[in-house]
Amino acid sequence: MVAHGNACQNDRANLTLIPVHFPLKILQLISGRHINGALTYCKFLCEHLVARGHDVTILCRTDGWMEKQDIPGVKIFHSEMNRSPREIGRIRDWAKAEKFDLSHSHMTRAHAFGVLLKMASGIPVVATAHNRSLQLHWKFNDFVIANSHATGRYQRNVNRVSPHKLKTVYCFTDLDRFKTITPKSLRIATRQLQNSPDDFLVGLVGEVVARKGHLYLFRALKRLCDEIPNFRLALLGRFRRDEAYGKKLRSILIKNELYRRVKWCGLRCNIQDYMAAFDIAVVPSVEEPLGLVALEALAAGTPVVAANTGGLPEIVQHQKSGLVVPPKNPDALADAIIELYKDPDRREQMGQHGKEFVFREFDPNGLTDQVEEIYRSITGHQTLARAA
Repeated sequence: MVAHGNACQNDRANLTLIPVHFPLKILQLISGRHINGALTYCKFLCEHLVARGHDVTILCRTDGWMEKQDIPGVKIFHSEMNRSPREIGRIRDWAKAEKFDLSHSHMTRAHAFGVLLKMASGIPVVATAHNRSLQLHWKFNDFVIANSHATGRYQRNVNRVSPHKLKTVYCFTDLDRFKTITPKSLRIATRQLQNSPDDFLVGLVGEVVARKGHLYLFRALKRLCDEIPNFRLALLGRFRRDEAYGKKLRSILIKNELYRRVKWCGLRCNIQDYMAAFDIAVVPSVEEPLGLVALEALAAGTPVVAANTGGLPEIVQHQKSGLVVPPKNPDALADAIIELYKDPDRREQMGQHGKEFVFREFDPNGLTDQVEEIYRSITGHQTLARAA
């Protein structure tokens, strides 16, 4: 058990020593504006770090999702994180005056800026790899955290990050939300989805972009609707009606006269209630370094059909908590969904297994411990001891 506090006892005789962490002053850099897995993870990580007594500041861009989050104890500072000498100098002077022990970057623009800030200020930098892209800056970080083993292999083999400066630490979500799903909140979500109790409801959660693989599920819809008469699909996530990808998806619905089988819900804040309302969650992504959506579905007790890409097979245990199918394969998606549709008892068993797995393996406290240990390894701060 870790104890936090500022007081120390001078008289140490006959007292039990309890390990206590030396508080760090941490700068989190996050460059995304629209909500995604990296942003939500950064928010939850900051909450846990503050709860442990650390001093946390977030450097983010203006008018984004992060600055609208009221995170108790966390300060916000703004930068567009462009690479101009003037902006780097401005943040360098501010960061040195604040005496940060380290910075921790998330997302591409922040990663590049974090390395440049390190070079200008000497402040060590940790970077969490939330994607798998060939980029030059990775080797210049003091430490790289991969969000899955798949991402770790990519960082080691493609971006040539030294194994001594690389570790997989899974990103986590706020699991407490999934402990408080009530019959009332479930009824409200079901009513908002406009489905009847007899519908077989499949959910796909994520921004409507090509990487998320909506197209391959849409190409399976005609067969799904032919073989599952009460089939309904709910789409949760940001989308824009004027974007080409969204128009392409809608054209498939119009061509096959399936428009009434799909509900476009947009962004929702109570995602846990919708996840619990689904009979199955589908994650047909083309590229998914980890797959927090699959994690959240399992946390809600909902089985998952997922593409075999990136970190998804590390979350969805094939034949145990769901089914893993080849990516970009509409027939495989349809086969898996139909297979689970026909076996409700199996779906329930998978959902329960997945929930137990997530709460055991993706415990936020244990994962924060690992991040904290990496911080200490690059700053030289060690665990101290104080009397109880």
